[in-house]
Amino acid sequence: MLNSGPMETPSASDSVERLWKTARYLPQTVRLLGTRYRTLFLAHAQRCRPRGDAAVVADALAFADFLSKQERVGLLAPERTALRRDERALRRRFRLRRDGDAVEAIEKWKILQWLRL
Repeated sequence: MLNSGPMETPSASDSVERLWKTARYLPQTVRLLGTRYRTLFLAHAQRCRPRGDAAVVADALAFADFLSKQERVGLLAPERTALRRDERALRRRFRLRRDGDAVEAIEKWKILQWLRL
């Protein structure tokens, strides 16, 4: 009999769902990357587990970090500019916290969370 509990590894449909949710927070980047966005995001999704109340924002920030640190991903100047703009807009309000492959976005105005109290 099959176990009906949650699976440990994320399925491809979960990654695609994350892709569309994250796209809302990176509109300029997604527009300029076009069809490459899906391929790049799915590569990122294999290495990252967002968690917390703002998991989608954490995923978007982690994806922006992934793109900016990947030397093999050849982004054109307008794509890099769009990525920086989208990331800057998110970082005004959120801070990214990493714990291995898990990422979490914490709102900066929540001072007690920010100070980890």
